[in-house]
This record gives sequence, structure tokens and C-alpha cells, in this order.
Amino acid sequence: MEKHLKKLQLSGYSRTSPNVIMGASWTHIWREEFKVHKLHLLTSKPELLLQPRWDIPPLMWLLYRGFMLVYTVSWLIYMILLFKTPKLLIYLSNISYCLMVIYYLVAFCNLAWAFLKVRCSSHRMNRGDSSETLLSPPVASLCLQWFLHSMMGCSSLTVSFIYWTLIHTSDQHSLTAFNIHIHAINSIQTTVDLLLSSTPVHLTHLFYGVLGGLLYVIFVVVYWLMGCTNLNGEPYIYSILDFSGRPLVATLCILGVALLCLPSCHFVLWNMQLLREWVVSREKVRRMALKREVWWWVKVSGRATFDLVPSLDPAASVFEARGQPMMEDQLS
Repeated sequence: MEKHLKKLQLSGYSRTSPNVIMGASWTHIWREEFKVHKLHLLTSKPELLLQPRWDIPPLMWLLYRGFMLVYTVSWLIYMILLFKTPKLLIYLSNISYCLMVIYYLVAFCNLAWAFLKVRCSSHRMNRGDSSETLLSPPVASLCLQWFLHSMMGCSSLTVSFIYWTLIHTSDQHSLTAFNIHIHAINSIQTTVDLLLSSTPVHLTHLFYGVLGGLLYVIFVVVYWLMGCTNLNGEPYIYSILDFSGRPLVATLCILGVALLCLPSCHFVLWNMQLLREWVVSREKVRRMALKREVWWWVKVSGRATFDLVPSLDPAASVFEARGQPMMEDQLS
């Protein structure tokens, strides 16, 4: 048990983290989530927001982030050319996809920054300055990335669920590549990103999703009161939000999305994170998990050996590491 915990600590998770302790019950993890400190977007180990959960080569991970950025930006440009009007932003699905584009942009920039800082620190150590400490990562940018990850995740799943259950019709003309991408592939992208990355998901972060949902509720009501129309000139954004014709149905739908669907989707993401950590903890899969010090201080920094890998306290961040050597047998 003790040996297992040490290996998990080297992967970037603290000893007290309930997500990685073998035998920890789901109910215990649930109780641990409802603590005030888990509501904020600050983390003592920012590398969790940057690194993959699996031992993916750094260059491949950077290319993945860059590819997803280019891919989503391309679809965003296509969306703008397709709608040719600012009204594209009245739809929740389009807002959600814009959040995804911003998330991939911020995530790619943060990762590129981290790679650059680790490389620079490695060069300084090679010149003999072993006491050099890495500069603190951009806190505001990492907080924004974590916030966008939370918002993008629950909004993407919500958009897919609402569209295919309430809005989509059986008309074959509605099954366009754009509709499938914005209302289905978006959730696949969210799921893949969550399972590949080390980004934590806290239940208390559902507050941000609910707040975003309530802001959209206010926008929809104000939009209707001002007499604005959708792309077809109809006095509502979605047919299920027709406050003039079916006020009760519209009210129940919009409150259900904000207060029930968004939190439920966030709950699904939280359980997916638990599944990810459970898979990592399996004996046959553990060797595929990322070893934090090796990944950052050997693979990212460009070193060819383990002899200068800094020895980290499991609770410390790699961005606070000093040049205390860790030998290869300590990392095995």
C-alpha cells in the first residue's frame, strides 16, 4: 500500500487525495469534495492543469494541444461564415463552442509557456546554477484555463443532451456536418480532453456552470422582452423557449437546463475523472501513467539522463523545484 501511494505521489497527486487512494469509497470522495478550498480556481500544483495523465511524449502533447486549437478555430471560422450575423451568439451551442475555442487557446499558450520555462531552467542548471528556482506560472491564466475547462465541459454535454432530446427533429436535412459537429463531436472532444489530461474536476465547480446558466436565462428573457427574433424572424431563440406562446413550458425548460441539466452534466464529468484515476491506479495500467519528475525534468527539459532530476516533495510543484538530484532508482 505504501509503495503504491509513493508511485502515485510521483505522478503528481498528493498523499491525501481521495481520488487516488486504493479502496477509498465513492461516498468518502463525495464528502471530501464539499470543502470551501475546492471552490476556488487556485492550485498548489499548476502542472496538473498542463500535463497529460498518461506518459505521452511532451512534443506529442504540445502537438495535440496545437491541433485541437487549429481544428476548433477552423470550425469557428466556418460557423461565422455560415451565419454571417452576430445573432450566432444567441444560441447556447455556439456560445459553448466559443468557450471551447478559448479554452484550447489558453491551454496551448500555458503549455508552451511552461515548456519554455522548464527548458530555460534546464539550461541554467547545465551551466552550474543548480539553485535556480523556476518562476511562478501565470496564475491568472491558469485559473482562466481551469474555469474554461469546467464551463466547456458541462456546457458541451448539456448542449448535446438538450439538442438531441428536445430540439432535433427527424428531418434528414437537419443532419448536416455542422449540426453533428456542434452538437455531438463537441462532447467527444470534451471527453477525450478530460481522459487524456490531468486536469482535476471538483464538484464545487458546478457553481460556475450554474452561474453561467443563470446568466443565459437572464439573457434569453431580456432578449424576448426586447422583441428580438431568431434567424428565422421568430420571437424566440429556440421553439421550446417561446414565452409568448407557451410561457410555462419555456420557463420550466430554461430553469431545468440551468438548475438541473448543467449540474448533472458536471456530475457526469466528475465521475469520469474518478474513472480516469481508477484506471490509472490499476496495476496493469500504472506503468502507462505519467511520472511527473521524469516527464518535466527529463523529457520536457531535454535531458538525456536521470541524474539531475530534482527531487520533489509530493506536495510541491515542479515549478518550485530546486536542483537536488534524484537518482534513477528513486524514480523507478
